[in-house]
Amino acid sequence: MVGARPARRVPRLGRLVLHHRRDLHHRRRRARRRAGADQVSPPTRVVTRVPKAKSPFFDLEGRRALVIGAEHPHGAAIARAYAEAGADVALAALTADEAVVRARAVQREVEALGRKGSTYVMDVMLGKNVEVTMRQIAKEMGGLDIVASCPDLFLAKPMARTSDTELARVMQANFNSQYFIVRHAAEEFRRQQQPGRIVLTTSVLGTRGLPNTTAYAAASGAVVNLVRSAAIEVAPDRIQVNGIALGWMDWMQDRLSPEDDEAQRAVRFTALRRQGRADEVGPLAVYLSSERATRYITGQIFPVDGGLLLHL
Repeated sequence: MVGARPARRVPRLGRLVLHHRRDLHHRRRRARRRAGADQVSPPTRVVTRVPKAKSPFFDLEGRRALVIGAEHPHGAAIARAYAEAGADVALAALTADEAVVRARAVQREVEALGRKGSTYVMDVMLGKNVEVTMRQIAKEMGGLDIVASCPDLFLAKPMARTSDTELARVMQANFNSQYFIVRHAAEEFRRQQQPGRIVLTTSVLGTRGLPNTTAYAAASGAVVNLVRSAAIEVAPDRIQVNGIALGWMDWMQDRLSPEDDEAQRAVRFTALRRQGRADEVGPLAVYLSSERATRYITGQIFPVDGGLLLHL
């Protein structure tokens, strides 16, 4: 029809809604830009370090430990393990200057773990010296809960070539000293009227001998029976005594003569085909020193020997 007005085109409703949504989206985006929130960085991942919960069987929190012989590798390892488990640690070394220096180095490691550490000199060859020094340490620490003894005087000689002086020194250092330590540690625990844990270290040669180690093996065997007998004697006072028997450890390599077939066989016959490390002694000492873990364990010798006794 001429002069008729063109029909109005009505947009689809869907398209109107679509444009409306896009417009709304852009308006909101512009508003965020004006507010400075247009560039939103992804959320930062916050890593919170949660302290590992200690197993109750390896928890020495609040305990007070004395490690005698801390200048030796296994003594130092036990002291570190005690500190890692939460104990305050006193370290006792022999009178030799180099022994005290090594013990003080261990003390710094203990303190770096957030525990109290202290170093003392203890002449373990005489019972009276052990008694006086242990009493002093207990007073300064406010008491003792754990005493670990870690002597290490080795002698490899045939009996025919071992002098009386050498025999006496090996027995004094490896057995007599531990006898004095057990006796006076038990006295200290009784004085405090509380339970106590005593851990002695010795050698697997105390249960299996090798040629040319007779004096050393005899002293080690005496410690084995000291653990068993003392455990019975002090049990009524809630004191428990256990021992750790070491096999061939990595710091003992210089003790083995290449010409000594029996000694070299001991290394070859270790089931795990390697020498032990000092840090493999510490966890067992912590376990044996835990009040909860050792409620029903006393008078026992635990070998840390990689299976050496299986072949000797």
